[in-house]
Amino acid sequence: MITHTTPAIHRGRSTRTVPFPAPLLTVSATALATTFILIATAPPAAAQDRPLAADFPEVYRAGGLNAPDWAQFAGRGPVSFDAAGNLHILDSGNYTVVVIDPQGGFVRTVGRQGEGPGEFGFTFRLVVWRDGRLAVNDLQNNAIHVFGAGGEFDHSVRVPSHVSLTSIRPDPSGGALYARGSSSSTSPIREALAELTGESPPEEGLDGFSIGRIDLTADAFAFGLVLQAWRVTREDRAEEVSADDILSDPSRIMSTALTSSQDRMFFEPTLRWDILPDGLIAYADSSAYAIKLVRPGGPVVDVIRRPVEPEAVTRRLRSAAIEREIGTLTRTFERIEGGMTDDVRERIEEREFYPEVSVIREIRSTWEGGLWIRRPGEEPWDTDGPIDVFGPDRQYVGTFTAGATTMPRAFGPDGLVAYWEVDELDVPTIVVKKLPSEVR
Repeated sequence: MITHTTPAIHRGRSTRTVPFPAPLLTVSATALATTFILIATAPPAAAQDRPLAADFPEVYRAGGLNAPDWAQFAGRGPVSFDAAGNLHILDSGNYTVVVIDPQGGFVRTVGRQGEGPGEFGFTFRLVVWRDGRLAVNDLQNNAIHVFGAGGEFDHSVRVPSHVSLTSIRPDPSGGALYARGSSSSTSPIREALAELTGESPPEEGLDGFSIGRIDLTADAFAFGLVLQAWRVTREDRAEEVSADDILSDPSRIMSTALTSSQDRMFFEPTLRWDILPDGLIAYADSSAYAIKLVRPGGPVVDVIRRPVEPEAVTRRLRSAAIEREIGTLTRTFERIEGGMTDDVRERIEEREFYPEVSVIREIRSTWEGGLWIRRPGEEPWDTDGPIDVFGPDRQYVGTFTAGATTMPRAFGPDGLVAYWEVDELDVPTIVVKKLPSEVR
């Protein structure tokens, strides 16, 4: 059974003020007032980044070819710290969570492969509370597994098969998660899965533009919608797919998701978000540099801005985006018999474009409540763009230039941060460093 509660919801939409020229006045007595109006309505000056050094000292590393068995990571999964400085690593390929102490020593593993209580199938997301409790989202077993601070299994919450959680964060007060849903391109698949399993059809309310609070103490899966972000209004043209379609041709799941995703505009703004230690949600949902801070289910309490303007989408960017998308889907469809169809290629070439590239690509909260904001690189799809840093007081501290550092996979106490590295053989190593106090 799935229940859906709806407290007060903030529906935010960023607006941009377009300055207009003040009228020309010839009377000298009004010159001062005219000057004031011109200054007040003038467009903001371009941002002047204050460069930050990114030479963080290394604390320890674990992994690599010659690592002990517990550090032979099968991939670069999600990681998170607890208040004691222990790092938790979701090693999906080995069906476990590895816990490492602040000196890089092995503490324990949590979970194992299986279908029973606390056992893992295909694990996708990890959250860790500051007291050391943790939860793992298991897609194969349709469950969220909850473990105590010592690694002991506590309980599981069954997640309906048609519910897709693309990102989750721990509720700082404990006992719950905050989750963003999936994009509308997967709606037909979720509906077909509900039909296949005999469950109730999916309800509206938790998608790629909304955040819900999942109560992990409830007897059945339940969420309360706490934020509905702004989205571009468009006609929903998602391809329909039935349970019979999936049974007769399982590849329809991937092909439907891929073709339906083409209904979104290129460069269309999406929801970027994170949870601050005090429980505020920091999010951006437009192309502008505006990070809104909102109490879950309540109004916006602050907006963080910088005078960084979105880049206009040019003819060159349009051509490059289409070529890049065709290349990506061509490689993806190689796993499907028949390859990419002419219909899919035509959809890509006819896909609409949002007029500008969003300024904000990623939002992450530090352990102390500061914010790191990643902007686009030289090209809109680059992942090594500059990172702006704001302190817990919401004041701009400075910017790491493009390529100086990547966004940490996790922020921890005392300035600890975790990164993944891979060697020439693509063998992963987790690296923990320590941030200076001014950027925590």
